[in-house]
Amino acid sequence: MFADLPPPAPAPLAVSHVRVSPRKIFVGRDPVRVRFRLGAAQARVHVEIVAERDGRIARRLVLQSVPAGATRRVTWDGVTGRGDAARDGRYRVRLVVPAAGVRRLLGRFTLRGRMYPIRGPHRDRGGIGHFGAPRSGGRTHEGYDVNAACGTRLVAARAGTVIRSRYDPVLYGHEVIIRGRLDGRSYRYAHLRDTPLVERGERVRTGRQIGYVGATGNARSVGCHLHFELRSRSGRLLDPAPHLHLWDRFS
Repeated sequence: MFADLPPPAPAPLAVSHVRVSPRKIFVGRDPVRVRFRLGAAQARVHVEIVAERDGRIARRLVLQSVPAGATRRVTWDGVTGRGDAARDGRYRVRLVVPAAGVRRLLGRFTLRGRMYPIRGPHRDRGGIGHFGAPRSGGRTHEGYDVNAACGTRLVAARAGTVIRSRYDPVLYGHEVIIRGRLDGRSYRYAHLRDTPLVERGERVRTGRQIGYVGATGNARSVGCHLHFELRSRSGRLLDPAPHLHLWDRFS
């Protein structure tokens, strides 16, 4: 007598107590932390890290069971589902409940892979300090020089493992070389004022203090500056200038 009525639409899923922090993270430093609470129990929930540049999912974190009213927390360290470092840029954190057909934006953050190593006022040394500049004996400059006051803090631009921490009286003075986490590049910091604050074999995080700007080695006659070298995974020298200038803009 009465036509069949369609089933009532499900009530909107309540999502509360949402927080995404910090707003900027570095690979190999503090992860992004996501907090949320659902108003109804769900058997399976996804937290997706989505690149804003192209909409691709960098990482999908699956929670098999989320009780109603329970606050859940997840973290992400900048590593993709393939095990490599995610690209620099802006990301969205998206909550997906497949069974309910729900997608909710939880927040946004910026990811950076490297930090500028000098933590104080600084300026490029000029042409003599450029990559490839001529040196005595037919050599060329293998790094890039940045002037800063003696005693300015130096930090690791990228998390990784210290493969050299020593004193070279001829060229580099007190120096540190770190093999980067995930990227396999080598990051060299030379002319440190004192014995480095990290030891060979030590694992360091992005932003870990490794020493102070100085003028040791062959920098004694030219003043305090950082000599920074960058090598690819295969050992090929790279021009550090564009990388340093990019890192300087956001860190």
